[in-house]
Amino acid sequence: MKKALIIVSCLLVAVLAFLVAYDMVTWRDGLSEKPVLYLYPQEERQLTVTLDLEGSLDTVYPAPDEQHATGRGTQASWTVTASPDGTLTDASGRTYPSLFWDGPVRQESPQQGFVVAREDAVPFLEEKLALLGLSDRESADFITYWAPRIRAYEYTFVSFDASAYTQRASYSFTDEAGATVTPDTFIRVFMTIREADANTVVQPQTLAPPPTRSGFTVVEWGGTEQQKSHR
Repeated sequence: MKKALIIVSCLLVAVLAFLVAYDMVTWRDGLSEKPVLYLYPQEERQLTVTLDLEGSLDTVYPAPDEQHATGRGTQASWTVTASPDGTLTDASGRTYPSLFWDGPVRQESPQQGFVVAREDAVPFLEEKLALLGLSDRESADFITYWAPRIRAYEYTFVSFDASAYTQRASYSFTDEAGATVTPDTFIRVFMTIREADANTVVQPQTLAPPPTRSGFTVVEWGGTEQQKSHR
């Protein structure tokens, strides 16, 4: 019995020593960075866009016409005149290419994805964003924001699993009379990145084909960068 206790104690000491030497790494929730929303109606029309968010808002541009706390988190709305080319005009006549917000939103750590080397960041994004349904203009906006963050690491884990994000950030649309307007096409792209290395093994992600753009089209892209948390 005494010998068994000694063996167990030695094993516990060995395990603790291993954990101290290598640390236990998890991934902290990141900021939902730069979700931007494009609106493409078939003809110029006034629309009110309402964001219902499970979380809080940090930077928002343009400033919402209304914003208040809810039992779920935050609700914000913008009223704009949207043109078929995507130009948004507010009540003062100022124009915008899109609506933008960011804020802390709880995110899981996806396991399916890709490991991308620094030098492959731009061609990788060009290929995947086209597969996900972004236009050249939308992809350019995405790449100029996110490619530098991917290139900050020698290798980066990248996932386009938007399932958790879309449950926590939802949109609704109404016309000038207050009637609900449902987009004919809604494309949402959300990317999660975190530092990796050449030996990181991940389950490859299969990207579902996007819907064909037709009628009133809404497109959103955003992402989050998860940081290592040692414990």
